[in-house]
Amino acid sequence: MRLRPNLTKKQSRQHVILQLVKEGQLKTQDDLKKALTSHGFEVTQSSLSRDITELGIIKHAGCYAVAHRPRNSGLPQIKEVVSAGPNLLVIKTMAAMAAPVGIIVDENKIHGVIGTISGDDTVFIATRPKTSHNTIIKQVRNIFKGA
Repeated sequence: MRLRPNLTKKQSRQHVILQLVKEGQLKTQDDLKKALTSHGFEVTQSSLSRDITELGIIKHAGCYAVAHRPRNSGLPQIKEVVSAGPNLLVIKTMAAMAAPVGIIVDENKIHGVIGTISGDDTVFIATRPKTSHNTIIKQVRNIFKGA
């Protein structure tokens, strides 16, 4: 599991939660809490519940899953997507939502996107040379439509 440097404790925990949910068959909050503990995160049940809500994690077929479709704001909200140079796009998000947005962008494997770096409310998207930023921006907006 990759950890991202320079994140707050909450951001780091939420990043790990997203990775655990993606990788495992976690059925209960207790399962998730135990998995977090094994990764060095002590968390209360109320904090874990808030994290699950903030990250838009849902139950699917009895297990936790990351929502990929809008569901009453189930996806993190994005404020704007702009080009910041020939190989860089910037997504502005709500506070503490950049990590889940970056993961969702990575999971969607958008043509021309090399990778993402997430902070607290900003995601940098590295793009391949000579890639149409307008096409990528439209795809990102479509992914988060309704969010």
